[in-house]
Amino acid sequence: KNLGIEVYFVEDNIWTMDGDGELRLTIMATLAQEESRKVSERVRAGQHISREKGVIYGSGNILGYDRVGKTYVINKTQAETVRRIYDLYLQEEIGITRIADILIKEGRLTATGTLKWNVSNISRILNNPTYMGVIAYGKSYSNNYLDQKRINNPHKDTYIYKKLDFEPIVLASKEYHTLLEINNSSL
Repeated sequence: KNLGIEVYFVEDNIWTMDGDGELRLTIMATLAQEESRKVSERVRAGQHISREKGVIYGSGNILGYDRVGKTYVINKTQAETVRRIYDLYLQEEIGITRIADILIKEGRLTATGTLKWNVSNISRILNNPTYMGVIAYGKSYSNNYLDQKRINNPHKDTYIYKKLDFEPIVLASKEYHTLLEINNSSL
């Protein structure tokens, strides 16, 4: 407008230089933003229901499990790698950098089928309650309904933990049993 350039919206028959053009655009933008907010609320409500029902999100590309329908089934070969990681870390008290080296030397494959083990892979496995038959919801959230940027939630105590019907690969720690009790009493 400051440059004297007019925009015409064909479908809405709005001329930006017209007397009421800016007003109509502002009203339409406000209505669109309100609709976006309502959709966001409905999605959040649907996610809450899904969490209560124990729905598993994602593609299921998790080392040790195959996604079969709506649940996980243990992949015996991959599960041995997961157990090996937990044994090295908990029983032999080996650090995650060294665990990565050991897995490479042993020829064990990652979830993507490569030999590229690193600290991040190992740490993610050791911190994932799924291996104990527990799903953690709320590990990330959307900053707001307009930007829709995913933000990782660093506060594990705010996660919602739910024991599901798939077989665990490793035994659940006392920490997860306590969190499950707290979460199930609040559901």
